[in-house]
Amino acid sequence: MKSDQAQFESDGFVILRDVIDKELIMELRQYASDLLKCDVAPSSIISAMDKLEDSNQEAFYEFANIMGEVIPAIKIAMVSPIFDIAKKALGCQNPHLMGSVFFNKQSVTRLQYDWHQEKSYYPNAEEVITLWYPWLTPVNEQNGTMVMKKGGHKIYFELERENVPGGLTQMRIKDYDLKEFEDVQCDLDIGDAIVFSCMSPHRTGNNQSGTPRTTVLTRYSTAEGKFDSGWVKE
Repeated sequence: MKSDQAQFESDGFVILRDVIDKELIMELRQYASDLLKCDVAPSSIISAMDKLEDSNQEAFYEFANIMGEVIPAIKIAMVSPIFDIAKKALGCQNPHLMGSVFFNKQSVTRLQYDWHQEKSYYPNAEEVITLWYPWLTPVNEQNGTMVMKKGGHKIYFELERENVPGGLTQMRIKDYDLKEFEDVQCDLDIGDAIVFSCMSPHRTGNNQSGTPRTTVLTRYSTAEGKFDSGWVKE
């Protein structure tokens, strides 16, 4: 059986089971409850996030970015073996962190990603590692979890750029170019996480559950990745 590090290097990502302390997840929820002025129950937080995203996108993005930097999010980012994998991949003992909450609902296509590589958004960085995990409800195919292309990290694919008004800038990889690589659904329970390379192709799944899906992501990079990424939003 491959080690977590070997799996990451072979596939471009690794899924880690039960790696995050549930107490830290509860602390994340408490921060969200305080910021949104709602109950700490996952359903209440999701409802409050949904209403905020509908009513005030600027305030929603501010909330999402704050949540990526609260104390429990930083503690989770430094859990072993997550932090160990990131440091080794970067060749850096003191990586810079960037975090946010990601929100996906069926009715808002501007918040959904097609096949892409994070490298497209960090052209000056040799590597950027992403940690991605659920914090309110498990993620699965039904609610549009992330899908990875196993082994696709060994190629930097040709991209098509599309600027989505009021939404995400798509740096799209053609389906045809990825046909030889296996799809892996990232089905994660609370406490599970995935760590992946900026070269690993992935996309947002189709949320068919009727309930918004939300996850936390933290990115690890050298100074270039955080302060001189080379990304230009047109």
